[in-house]
Amino acid sequence: MIRLAIYITLAILLAVGAVWFADHPGNMIITWQGWEIRLSVAVFGLLALLYTFFCWYLFRLYRWFRSENPLTSPKRQQSRRQKGLAELDKGWAALAVHDQEAAIRHGKKALGLLPDNNGPRRLLVKATEGKDRQKYLDQLSKDPDGHLLAMACKLDIALSEEDTQGSLALLKDMREKRPNNPWISQQLFDIQTRLGQWTAAAQELTKLVKAKAIDKVTEKHLSAVLAYSQALEADLAGQKKLAREQAELALKNDPAFIPAALLLGRYHLAQGDKGKARKVIETTWKLAPHPELGQFFLKLDPLESISEKFRRVQKFTALNPDHLHSRHLLARVALDTEHWAEAKKALDYLISTKAATRETYHLLARLDMLQKKDEKAAQAHLAQAAEAAADPKWCCTSCHTARENYLALCPTCHTFGQVSWQG
Repeated sequence: MIRLAIYITLAILLAVGAVWFADHPGNMIITWQGWEIRLSVAVFGLLALLYTFFCWYLFRLYRWFRSENPLTSPKRQQSRRQKGLAELDKGWAALAVHDQEAAIRHGKKALGLLPDNNGPRRLLVKATEGKDRQKYLDQLSKDPDGHLLAMACKLDIALSEEDTQGSLALLKDMREKRPNNPWISQQLFDIQTRLGQWTAAAQELTKLVKAKAIDKVTEKHLSAVLAYSQALEADLAGQKKLAREQAELALKNDPAFIPAALLLGRYHLAQGDKGKARKVIETTWKLAPHPELGQFFLKLDPLESISEKFRRVQKFTALNPDHLHSRHLLARVALDTEHWAEAKKALDYLISTKAATRETYHLLARLDMLQKKDEKAAQAHLAQAAEAAADPKWCCTSCHTARENYLALCPTCHTFGQVSWQG
């Protein structure tokens, strides 16, 4: 509508100008070396317009002789190709140092010298934005050899704009052209996990395994994370039976998968089956001790006596006796139940093996205060804690973002399932 209004306004202005010139024709006199030329202003304007069109046509003819003239010699064509490739290299070099203007300038020169080559268009797609980028993408799309490249560029744009639905549609079109491409399967897996399409993601995971793009260990872990994600959704929807089945499937794929063990343990505890809950936690503790597993184990029998609590924790930590979290859990319960010697022994082991963390020295400071009321020794241990290694935490293995708790999808880099318990 705005464009139409502009065109109407221009037409009115041209009509008013023509009427004004008709009412005031005027004359122009040009004198040069004894010659005198008389003509009206309207005729002069027409001659100027014709001259402009003539110059434009000569320029187009010149461009045609340089680029499309069939009589051009092979030597000249080779020279043009070398110049075009040189401009293309300069364009990519400029883009590498984020000089967008220089990259566009060299890209356009390369495109003029290499009109049938998709290289300059690819450079211009990376360097330009908005309508200009769309123009070069459309040019790539029209070329059968560049169509897949155009879709890959559009996918990069969609991913940068976090357009998951648009990215999924592009990937499905790319899948039709390259049905067995593992890179496309990996991208589809990532997008489908973002959208919570767990069944489709599992199918892509199977394709990645067949293509040998991931190993069996990774496949088992990601299968466990997929099952755990479905278990969480089912649990929130009130489908407790389905949640339990998916949590069991997750642990079957990866017995050391801590979040699934906690979810399944909570389910059994809610059903009043402490025996099954204890078995799930103990099985996972043997492979991967974790503070949350230890806290869950302590809550299984809240009414037990102090001596019973200590003996039960001793048996539990003996499943993986030398692990950092086993020693910390045993020392913490020993302090609560006044078993000072056992607490000191557990913590001294970590110091002797150089596995002590800040938590280790905090527990030693607490031991000094509870057993000996030695505030000076406690302060010394707290000073050591400030310089000790940090306690383990959940971290994304791709971008190393720390997490407060376990999430299947990294909020920073959006990778799925790439989380580990790291120091």
